Amino acid sequence: MTISNEAAADMETVELEPLREDKKKIFEDILEYFETHQRGYIKVPTGWGKTFLSKHIMKKYYEEGKLVLFLISKNNPLLSQTYYDRKKNRPLFPNSALLSSELKVSRKDIAEALKKSGREIGEGFVLFASLQTVLGKQASEIKELLLEYTDLAIVDEIHNFINNRGNDFLNEFGDRTRILGMTATPFQGVVGNVKFVDEIAGDMREVYAKTLPECILDEELSPLKYTIAESSEDIFEIFDFEKGLDELDKQDLFLDCSTADKLKKVIRRTQLAKDVYDSMVKQRNAKTLVFCAPVRKRVYGAGADGGEINAFHAKITSSVFNGEISAPELEKDSNPVLPLDFDNYTSEGNFKYAAFMTSELPKEEQSALLAAFRDEGKPPHVLCTVGMLIEGFDFPALETLILLRPTLSMRLFEQQVGRVTRLSPVSGKDRGNIFEISDSIDSLYQHFGEGVFNGEKVDQVQMLQPEIRLEELFSEGDAARAIEEGKIEIIKVDFSNLKKGKGKGKDAQAGEIPVRLPPTALRAKYFSRLLALTEEKDIGAFEREKRELMRGALRFRVRELRDAEELANLSGQLNKLKREAYEDRRLGDVSRQHKPKVFGEVEWLLKLRALNSLKFEGKRISMPEKNRILRTLGFEPDIRKIDSYRLKCLKLGSAQKTIPDLVKVLAFVSRLSSSETYQFLDKKKKEQWKREFLPAVYWGFCFINDSPELRELFESTEWDRRVKNIIRQK
Repeated sequence: MTISNEAAADMETVELEPLREDKKKIFEDILEYFETHQRGYIKVPTGWGKTFLSKHIMKKYYEEGKLVLFLISKNNPLLSQTYYDRKKNRPLFPNSALLSSELKVSRKDIAEALKKSGREIGEGFVLFASLQTVLGKQASEIKELLLEYTDLAIVDEIHNFINNRGNDFLNEFGDRTRILGMTATPFQGVVGNVKFVDEIAGDMREVYAKTLPECILDEELSPLKYTIAESSEDIFEIFDFEKGLDELDKQDLFLDCSTADKLKKVIRRTQLAKDVYDSMVKQRNAKTLVFCAPVRKRVYGAGADGGEINAFHAKITSSVFNGEISAPELEKDSNPVLPLDFDNYTSEGNFKYAAFMTSELPKEEQSALLAAFRDEGKPPHVLCTVGMLIEGFDFPALETLILLRPTLSMRLFEQQVGRVTRLSPVSGKDRGNIFEISDSIDSLYQHFGEGVFNGEKVDQVQMLQPEIRLEELFSEGDAARAIEEGKIEIIKVDFSNLKKGKGKGKDAQAGEIPVRLPPTALRAKYFSRLLALTEEKDIGAFEREKRELMRGALRFRVRELRDAEELANLSGQLNKLKREAYEDRRLGDVSRQHKPKVFGEVEWLLKLRALNSLKFEGKRISMPEKNRILRTLGFEPDIRKIDSYRLKCLKLGSAQKTIPDLVKVLAFVSRLSSSETYQFLDKKKKEQWKREFLPAVYWGFCFINDSPELRELFESTEWDRRVKNIIRQK
């Protein structure tokens, strides 16, 4: 049956396990919020239990005789999992329906049920549906009825509804409908072009949030060990940069397998993942999910003239893990020939140790593959995929994740990490393990030079580094405490040592190097690269360089003395470059006017960022340590004077010398940067906006806790996304 309408006596038997005390409070807060608001969303990590909480909210509305819509963006297993009570093998809500393109349903019957629910007070109804079916031509009547009668719409993965048809649909609901969004990642897009959930509507607000470190500390999610295995490969040689750094505008890089040499490098990199797996995954029968990279170009050796193979990297990775392809043997062959009849089955008809999951597999095979993967005693023990299973894949017993795809999307990265953070009392899993293969990005600065200053490329290049993504992932919540207590462990592997020790026992640990967060030394290394590129340039007003150096300065955090020492060294470099620029005879009048000022402004903004970090994020730093940090940064070691030091940085570095000056300028920026105004500015005005006003945004961001006027401006929904991205990525 597609519609469940049990006897009235059964309508009161919606049985759910009780909420824990802490979630009861969240449940009550959400209900109270919707007494006075129409839209809101909760942000919690994957595995926290947001779907379970939503069932309790649905039950509350259902038992009050309300019409509830549970909506997802597209069909996935979560829809039917939420609809059914698996223990009783029946729908969770007696009066409910499941509308999915994968099922043959009677739209007419559902429409009648919605009409009845809309007319008759006291008879609740819940519709579980995907956006693609609700907006389909066959469901036009259902859509109109939902817009008229829905009391509560719960939208799972609401980040998929930003600035698209889903966004438009949500905004068609009238005042009657309350909209509750749920997400682990309230944003979409890559660095420099990020869209946020609160863009869906002006009154969309965060109702509740909890971070991954907080959930791990509260034992709601599994402890996490993240291992970075550095390959010897140059990222420029492995991935496709045919379109230059514009390739970084997408959420993924694409592998280049178009020549014999490039194919060997890809397989050698994949072999490293296999070697890490053999050395460091202790329980060989534990399940491992491998996220592989997409391949854009033809694959060398595929057919007479080469050709495309769907999900090639997932297939070749499964072959490497099965021992069917060996990188060392491949190196000896100048023209390697690969098996192109990739198969998931042994000769006996069972799944192999490692298998691949692709969209081209029949639905029945996909289901059988996932069922076998979920069975601890059956192969496959390693499952390789490119874009599948990132969302909506619920497998708490999954212990190991291997990442072979560098991503520019924090949303995608968080979703991938969430695959192994669920608790699993059944399997006895004590932590989630993640292994990422990381490549050198140094050559990108060599190949593209000052081109990295275009657009948001500086941030995008650095996002290819796992440490930078991990800092972003753990930027909120008490990550420092979780790391200190060993609940979150981040290491790098010196694989040469690991191989000598054959990866077992005490010898294996010799290759493990703890990774510090924040990764100040790494950020300082690439910041120095930007300074070198700026120093080499001798013409122009250095506007791009100034913006990107200022953005880079605001990325730094000070958590201990070592961080301050790195920033003091950078500050010394900037001061030296400033002095040299004043005396540089290569420079014309315009360049001589601007270049020294760029270095000077960035120097003081860098110091201000360090002071801000010490003031607002330094709760775990002792008073003597804070004073040592101040001395290292060039200030008198008296933490009581930190606010006067911060104002000194503003006075010496910014065109606006006081906070009131910043308020005045940024109020104008706020009006000018609204979408309604910005689109009508001519090119000259837009360039002026970038040149004169964006620096004020960076300085103003550092003082929002000092000025109610600045805080109000920065929290305003009127800021255009260009400014929002600056604000929210710091």
